[in-house]
Amino acid sequence: YGEKGEQLDKAEASAVRATVLLNAATKPEGVTDEDWPKQLSLQKGLALSSLGQVQIQENRNDAAVASLNAAGPLLKSNAVVYARNQYRLAFAFLNLKRTADGRAALAEVAGIDSPYRALAQDKLKSLPPAAGAKKKS
Repeated sequence: YGEKGEQLDKAEASAVRATVLLNAATKPEGVTDEDWPKQLSLQKGLALSSLGQVQIQENRNDAAVASLNAAGPLLKSNAVVYARNQYRLAFAFLNLKRTADGRAALAEVAGIDSPYRALAQDKLKSLPPAAGAKKKS
């Protein structure tokens, strides 16, 4: 729902519920002790990233930054979802007029081999020059 911008209340409630349930989840049969924390981390990161997307769409950008920052480290094991999260984070920063932070997040995404690379590169080109940046002669 959050990705489509539909039923944002339901999307937010589902994301919050997922994080609560994941905190109490027990390892299912067939999952190794080594894989279980990785799976939990990824799923919790996805829930927090979804929550951040909803918060952006509701113009609650400070909350979105907090959710997306919390999601980032949990998603690093998967380049595509990590890049999507950081791309979302960039927009939350830009909505808050924190252009330097938005630029940094976009630059990180531009360096990740993912479908978000070109999007980040294009958005970086559209931003005003960084303060103190010299123009090419």
